[in-house]
Amino acid sequence: MGSPGTAEIYIHGVRRFIQFLGLEDPEEALAKIRSGEIDALRQIDRYIDYALTKNAHKTVRNYVFGVKKWLETNGVLLEWRKIEMPTATEVYERDKAPSKEELKMLLHHARSARDRAVILILASSGLRIGTLLSLTVGDVNFDYPDVARINVWRKKGRKFTSRKLGGGGRFYCTFITPEAKQALQQYLKEREAKGEKITAESPLITDAYCTGKFITVEDWQRVYYRILRAAGLDKKSRRWYMLHIHSLRKFFRSNCVGVDPSYREFWMGHKGGYLDESYFRAEEPRHLAEYRKAIPYLTVYRAEADESWKMAIKAIAMMQNLPEEKLRALEEILARSKVMDEAIREFRKLQEQPNNGREFRVVQGEEALLKHLREGWELMKELNHDKYLLKKIQGGSQSLSTEY
Repeated sequence: MGSPGTAEIYIHGVRRFIQFLGLEDPEEALAKIRSGEIDALRQIDRYIDYALTKNAHKTVRNYVFGVKKWLETNGVLLEWRKIEMPTATEVYERDKAPSKEELKMLLHHARSARDRAVILILASSGLRIGTLLSLTVGDVNFDYPDVARINVWRKKGRKFTSRKLGGGGRFYCTFITPEAKQALQQYLKEREAKGEKITAESPLITDAYCTGKFITVEDWQRVYYRILRAAGLDKKSRRWYMLHIHSLRKFFRSNCVGVDPSYREFWMGHKGGYLDESYFRAEEPRHLAEYRKAIPYLTVYRAEADESWKMAIKAIAMMQNLPEEKLRALEEILARSKVMDEAIREFRKLQEQPNNGREFRVVQGEEALLKHLREGWELMKELNHDKYLLKKIQGGSQSLSTEY
């Protein structure tokens, strides 16, 4: 039904795809696709990425349509909905993830606790601004010793991929760093101090007058752009600011260092990653473990000497299932402790009975680390100042010690 020119483009696209597979004969390619020797979906997806580095978006789109027609004509039916097709036109706007120094400048010029909280939440959660502004206070779970969890259910005003594209679940969640949690709690306290009665149904982010009303994306965009200008970071690509609001989400994605990509994509609400909340509860310990890997990279303001080992001690406390009152006591201990040894001594006093024979040790220096690894210890976390947190499964009680 197409023109001869369109047919020629399709043929050229098929020829390019076959060459990408490392073959010359289209019949041989078809045979290998039919037999399953070539995973067609995976190879087409890789072909699109490769072709976009050499051709315009519209050209690649036409090439892929040619491959699709060729396969369908020869009786090969694929789930094309699983392929992310290139857009018809290339986006010429350029942006970038902000550095931590740029985030510090934005936070310095943010006028209110609300604006600082929004910046830190977006940078440490991967949430879209529209989703954040649709949340209520009840969507946040503060009942963790370090992070807070934000729950996102499918509802009007929140971006979920359509069910036909594999995003049929009702729920996803993400986390925020300890500093973002603290900023959010401070903001909520300020609202209460101004007379606002906050309930679980109250907007998580409200207007500047604390009237308890939801605000729009456009409202907060105007605030954000004022902050950009005040910080001298209002450089534009063409029409967009280089550090537009979505770049905070980009900061999150690029700083989930060491995190399993499937967890990161789930936290960002990308397609195919949604669950029912009941299923998530069983998975939560793994989600927390993965997110905590990224905390040092997502944290904007960080005490160079103490933050990482404090987080390590908290992680051990959670593994021991300390009662709530002891977790609160641990928070107080870490808040006043200036050196690691002092915190460890106090933490020992809180420890209860032996827990499955797990022993923890902090060692300093690469030589000590290698020695302990040879002796059967396992590296749990790299701390500051050339120190390492190790774990060993053996008989006896669980303890925490240091060795230099």
